[in-house]
Amino acid sequence: MSQQPHSHDDPGVPGVHREAHRHAGQSTHRHPHHHRADSGPAPHEHAHPTSFESLTYIVSPVHALDARAKIVGATVLILGVVLTPPLRLAEALLLAALLAAVAASARLPLRRLVTRSAAVLPFAGTIALLAPLGTDGGSWNIGGLTSAWAGGGLVVTWGILSKAWISAFCMLLVAASTRRSDLLGALRRLKVPEVFVMLLSFITRYVGVLGEQLRSLRTAMVSRAPALRGRALLRSLGSIAGNLFVRSYERGERIHAAMVSRGYTGTLPMASRGRIGPADILLMAMAALSAFAVALY
Repeated sequence: MSQQPHSHDDPGVPGVHREAHRHAGQSTHRHPHHHRADSGPAPHEHAHPTSFESLTYIVSPVHALDARAKIVGATVLILGVVLTPPLRLAEALLLAALLAAVAASARLPLRRLVTRSAAVLPFAGTIALLAPLGTDGGSWNIGGLTSAWAGGGLVVTWGILSKAWISAFCMLLVAASTRRSDLLGALRRLKVPEVFVMLLSFITRYVGVLGEQLRSLRTAMVSRAPALRGRALLRSLGSIAGNLFVRSYERGERIHAAMVSRGYTGTLPMASRGRIGPADILLMAMAALSAFAVALY
């Protein structure tokens, strides 16, 4: 919590402000917050989110770009990386340097982005470990895997891991520099099916709620049976999963009833409408040129 003076109202919403401000040890950020409805400037208190979403409120040139341009640029660059042969080390380093420069200009914590994007490596590593068998035609045993790795399997594994990490880092840049409402609105304006946008909206909104519910169930179990181990623990985890499913279903019904009672017709409203500008066009052009450079090099 912090005390800050206010100066500007959010257009059309009396008492809500979005001025950029900064606290000790934090980057300059802008988020909607409410003041007392009195005359003249007055201090206010507001809480800042501690989740990954807090990065989307940082003030930077990258955050100011239209969400559609960032989605299109990231998609083009990822396609250029994924649909080409395995990246050479120089290509991978240049792309990593380019993405790191974008993260720096967006004032995003690079270490946090690298850590989050590395979460895809265990899944990609499982595929990369067995992928050489498909290219070499080896058998599913230690001898076949060794033969496949000796016949160029290292290149295939490197290609899968490098492409997976670069793609994950690129999408994390988009997610960290674009507010959720802007991201969903951009997907809708890009003619993504409405059902997909609606499901993605619900997932992003309530995955944190379900996580909190799961932690509360786990805490309740530990407080009642702290010595639970082995098969009994596995059976209790199954019960927790079933309980979470039932509670999620009931919560979904209550949410849907509340939305219908408030006029929900199947289409979620968009919070804002952006406009493509010269900087957005430049971003998409640079992403396309980078993708073509990777494909042609």
